[in-house]
Amino acid sequence: MHETIFRGDGFDLPLIQSALMPVGFRHGFTTRVGGVSGAPFDSLNLGGKWGDAPSNVGENRRRFQAAAGGPVLFGRQVHGVASVWVAPDATSDAVGAARADAVIATTPGTAVGVYVADCVPALIADTRTGAVAAVHAGWRGTVSGIVQATLRRMAADFGTRMEDVRIAMGPSIGPCCFEVGPEVVSAVEAAFAGARAAGAIVARAPRSHVNLWLLNRLAAQSVGVSAGLIDAAEMCTSCDRARFFSYRRDGGATGQLAAFIVRENNPGSALP
Repeated sequence: MHETIFRGDGFDLPLIQSALMPVGFRHGFTTRVGGVSGAPFDSLNLGGKWGDAPSNVGENRRRFQAAAGGPVLFGRQVHGVASVWVAPDATSDAVGAARADAVIATTPGTAVGVYVADCVPALIADTRTGAVAAVHAGWRGTVSGIVQATLRRMAADFGTRMEDVRIAMGPSIGPCCFEVGPEVVSAVEAAFAGARAAGAIVARAPRSHVNLWLLNRLAAQSVGVSAGLIDAAEMCTSCDRARFFSYRRDGGATGQLAAFIVRENNPGSALP
C-alpha cells in the first residue's frame, strides 16, 4: 500500500490506499495527521466518544468527508457479525442506529466506512456489480466471522462472486504488539482450526501474540477469495505512534482512525 495526500481547502490529509483497488472505487484509510485536535487526540481524530471537543471532531470529519468525496455512512459498531445495507433512500441516522460492524452499499456515490483504533478495517469492492462494504474486524469480530458473514451476504443478496472481489485491509494492531491471554488464543483456535500452524498464533513469554492480519486473510480465503485478491497494509497502529492512534498502546486516551470506500462511477471507469 502507499500514502497519498488529499489537498483540501487549506489542509492536507494523508490517506493510505491500495493499488489492488480498481479505478472507479475511491477508498482510503486515514492516519492521525491532517486535523485540528490537540493532544492526546492530535490531530485527525474522527471519533466522538472518548473526550475530544465536538467542534474539533466536527472539523476533522468535514475534512475526512472532503477526501471521501461526500458523506460517509457508519453503522453502530458492537464487535459483532451483523451488516447493514444502505438503501438508496437511507439516512445517516438510520444507518448509524443499526448495530452493525459492516456497512454495505450498492448505489453509486454512497460511501461507507468504519472507525478503528487497533481493530482491522477491511474494505471490499465487487468489481462486477459495484457493491462495496466497509468492515470493522476486532478480534471478537474476527473469530465470530464478520468478514465471512459480510462476503456471504454480498453473494446472497447482491450477486457478488468471490472471483470479482478485491479486499484491502488497513493499518491495525500487528502481531508484534497484539499480546493476548489464553481465552483469546482458545477463541482463535476454535474459529480457525489451522491458526497456530499457519503462524497466526505465536507463543511468546509471558503471553501469546495473535496475527489479525493473517486471520482475516484466512477468513476471506475460507469463502473463496483468492490470496492474490487481498491486500493488507501490515502497518501496526501500536508501533507507529507518529501516524496512528492505538487504543491499547494509549490506554484508551486516544482518537479514532477511519476507513471508507465508495463506487464513484461505473466499475472499470476512471475516477475524475
